[in-house]
Amino acid sequence: MDKQQTLISRLADGAFHSGESLAKEMGISRAAVWKRVKSLTKYGLDIYSVHGKGHRLSRPIEILSAEKIIAGLSSSAAAKLNGLQVHPILDSTNQYLYRQLNEDNFHARVVLAEFQEQGKGRRGNDWLSPYGSGICMSFGWHFQSTPASYTALSLATGVAVCRSLQRLGISNVGLKWPNDIISEGKKLGGILLESRSETAGCSDVVIGIGINVDIPEETKNVISQSVTDINNLTQATQTRNALVAFLIEELLIMLDDYQGHGFASCIDEWRKFDQLKDREADLILPNETLCGKIMGIDENGLLLMSINGETKKFSGGELSLRANT
Repeated sequence: MDKQQTLISRLADGAFHSGESLAKEMGISRAAVWKRVKSLTKYGLDIYSVHGKGHRLSRPIEILSAEKIIAGLSSSAAAKLNGLQVHPILDSTNQYLYRQLNEDNFHARVVLAEFQEQGKGRRGNDWLSPYGSGICMSFGWHFQSTPASYTALSLATGVAVCRSLQRLGISNVGLKWPNDIISEGKKLGGILLESRSETAGCSDVVIGIGINVDIPEETKNVISQSVTDINNLTQATQTRNALVAFLIEELLIMLDDYQGHGFASCIDEWRKFDQLKDREADLILPNETLCGKIMGIDENGLLLMSINGETKKFSGGELSLRANT
């Protein structure tokens, strides 16, 4: 562990730690400690420094631990998992895992990061998540036969995420087509799939999942849409390690079912989680914006939308609810 990560781990409990004790533990001068403390702001960490007391984080954070996550898995899930890595900082978990596509252990491999320097959502939007405040996770999967619809796979992933959150005790979660996890009308998380198909008919998919666990208010204020986090919904501090274990288990279950039965394995469940059906919305496409009523999804996960009395299907786009609907 490098000195920067040692510092974060020491401050993670949210208590004051003197510059002297930190310098002794890290084997550097107090001036060097102060310099490193100030640099933590680039990771979105808010630091309080008080003369005579030392330094502390504005809020404690639970550091992700591969050992704790694996210990929280069922024996069957642990047997199927083909590697789990926790990184302090990456450009993005999706990019990191996508670069490993040709490695033998890509399938059923999980990568997590405490902080992403280039985290992305759909349509190239930034995914903002200060160090240790959420789940930034990517899951690699090899399909022997390319899925009929990646849109449907994204929707199925949403079902797995909602199952995981319900296991954590969060009941008021739902889905917004095609890949947003929402609660009380606010965004709680998102999904980003990246794939590569082979000529033999197989394909590799990187499933990226971002979930807000404890997002600082100052970060929420700079995000262009209404967002929420798990701690706000439960009014209690939740364990990120437990949530990751639930996510891995539910993804493994969903992907096994998806390989055998496709989207039919969870389409009814997705429809129960659907938060937008029968509501008026704008569908933002690359070259136009369409207005209509959301009618749900078809058997392939395509959006059904009534526009001027005619029901049309869409495989992509960004939905924006109209006011007072």
